[in-house]
Amino acid sequence: MIEIIFLDHPLSLFYLSKIRDKKTDVYDFRKYMDRLSFLIASYAYSDLKLRRKIVQTPLLLSDGYEINGEVVLMPILRAGLGLMKGFEELFPSAMISHIGIYRNENTLKPVKYYFKFPDVKNIDKTSVFILDPMIATGGSMIYALKKIKEKKIKSVTIASLLCAPEGIKELEKEFQDKNFKILIYTCSLDKKLNKSGYIVPGLGDAGDRYFGT
Repeated sequence: MIEIIFLDHPLSLFYLSKIRDKKTDVYDFRKYMDRLSFLIASYAYSDLKLRRKIVQTPLLLSDGYEINGEVVLMPILRAGLGLMKGFEELFPSAMISHIGIYRNENTLKPVKYYFKFPDVKNIDKTSVFILDPMIATGGSMIYALKKIKEKKIKSVTIASLLCAPEGIKELEKEFQDKNFKILIYTCSLDKKLNKSGYIVPGLGDAGDRYFGT
């Protein structure tokens, strides 16, 4: 089951416009993408479960809360690292998983080269966030979701800047299991993919523009 939630915050639209602009240099691209990562993280983290605890203030005891379960952040290398800043700084105790996938530019198929997932105490209380700036053909995201599903995790949150309709359709076709929930937080559903498999209007190659390569 897939649900898409669009960020409607004025700053998310402003920052996205900045990073779409081809005139934005590496420094500003990275700056605005980092800021956008905080906004996406604040939306995505709103689904975390809480448990009550008592805290001692300087004056007296008070009701308080803590996160109920473990949080795992999984950026899809390498562009997904560009969304890490907001997620990691808002919740510093999150564990980090990495998955390495790149797209073959001739076949447009994903090529997998790395996957590491942390040991978690309770799968049922583990929240997984997959970070990838763009869902284009959907191939890389499908592979990442399959690896998470193999871990018996029932719910995954995806953070993405842009999505293509073709990629979303592929995800919906692949994951029809009602017991596996996929929640996508994104800023935009763009028009389409071009013949080279790039999102248009898009923003170019997010990894190259973020890292300056």
